Amino acid sequence: MIVIGLLPKIVSEPWIVETNQTSVSQSSNTTVSPSTVAEKTKYRQDAQLLLADIIRLRDSLSNQAVKLWARLRFEQALLAIEQGDQQYGNGEYQKSIASYQSALDDLNELNTQSTTTLDTAKEASFSAIERAASTADFTTATDNALLAIAIDPEDKMAQTLVQRAARLPEIMVLLDEAVMVTEENNLDKAKSLYEQVLDIDAVHLKTQDALRSVKQQIIDKKFTDLMSEGFDALDKEHFPKARLKFSQAQTLLPAELSVERALTQVDGQESLKAVSKSMRLAKQFESEENWQQALAIYDQLLATDASLINAKVRRVSVSVRSTLNNQFEEIFKAPLTLSASDVFQSAQRVLSDAKNIPDAGRVLTGQIEQLEKVLIASQIPIKVTIRSDGLTDVVIYRVGALSRFEETTVLLKPGNYVAVGKRQGYRDVRAQFIVGSQSATDAIVVICTDSI
Repeated sequence: MIVIGLLPKIVSEPWIVETNQTSVSQSSNTTVSPSTVAEKTKYRQDAQLLLADIIRLRDSLSNQAVKLWARLRFEQALLAIEQGDQQYGNGEYQKSIASYQSALDDLNELNTQSTTTLDTAKEASFSAIERAASTADFTTATDNALLAIAIDPEDKMAQTLVQRAARLPEIMVLLDEAVMVTEENNLDKAKSLYEQVLDIDAVHLKTQDALRSVKQQIIDKKFTDLMSEGFDALDKEHFPKARLKFSQAQTLLPAELSVERALTQVDGQESLKAVSKSMRLAKQFESEENWQQALAIYDQLLATDASLINAKVRRVSVSVRSTLNNQFEEIFKAPLTLSASDVFQSAQRVLSDAKNIPDAGRVLTGQIEQLEKVLIASQIPIKVTIRSDGLTDVVIYRVGALSRFEETTVLLKPGNYVAVGKRQGYRDVRAQFIVGSQSATDAIVVICTDSI
């Protein structure tokens, strides 16, 4: 329509007339001066130069759908061009230049405005798509996207906006449902709906933000559930389960300090329970007078935590009883060593220490009674018969020399003895024998028989 309406005017007589073909010159017999001819020639050339720019801008604006966004001003510019054509046709070249210049200025401003209008349309369409809240947003998004594509069909963003706007009704339905189920705390369903939206429009920022928010809410809820399960297990002293739940929560929110505190609490309570259990076991061993095992438990506890005051205090008394018990056992293992005076005196001190312990238990009382008997028995001499040949000198270590004899009897306290026989020209002989708590039945023979 523009071409049909304007082309005849643009290519009319005033636009193509030669410098020597004017109606004025043909109808007037007045002689025109050369300077006037030259001046008019210049005006015509200036007007034609303006028209070249006008045609270029007019066509460019037409290709940018200018009538969609600036119809009135564009039509005013066309009227100014038409007025210039009339003035040109009447030979009013200077006036036509003014009209053409006015039209060119308007077209230049419209050309500049086209870029702004394109950007504004794209921004309006994008904003409406992102809001996606009502039918008005769909209308705004669609109209502005179509306007942008009309201004610049090659604009990639405009092409994308047209596609996105077309899918907006479907997106809005999904978004409305997602908001509703989110308010109902059905977060998994909301997450699925937001993901469906992004399958339709992967760059929808509002949905991306909403999906991130829902995912975070899901994580937060799962974190809260795990922490609750962990504390419930902790209250029931199910320490492995509590530690597992807190560790799982920590994988969700690694920077959350409450998890570290909870894990520390698990370690503390588990340690406290273990200490209490060990202390109870140690006290049970004490009640059973099993001092060595009780001492081992206290040592283990203090090796783990040297600040356990109760364990330190208990260890002192248990250590004394354990040492005393070991002394009893050593004596009972080798009662014959009591024949030595130093060993006998040591055993007497052990007996005295044991009798000074208040509230002696059944085991200690039995040990005291047994040691008293052992000590008494260790001092009762036993008759021992020793035979020789009357030629061998016999000496019993720790007893003394018996000189020569064929048979003699000596009284010896229970213990281990060594008898040594010596004779000139013969090898020495040794006889080791044990004197028990009863009379010896077999005679001890000490005779040197191997000559040198």
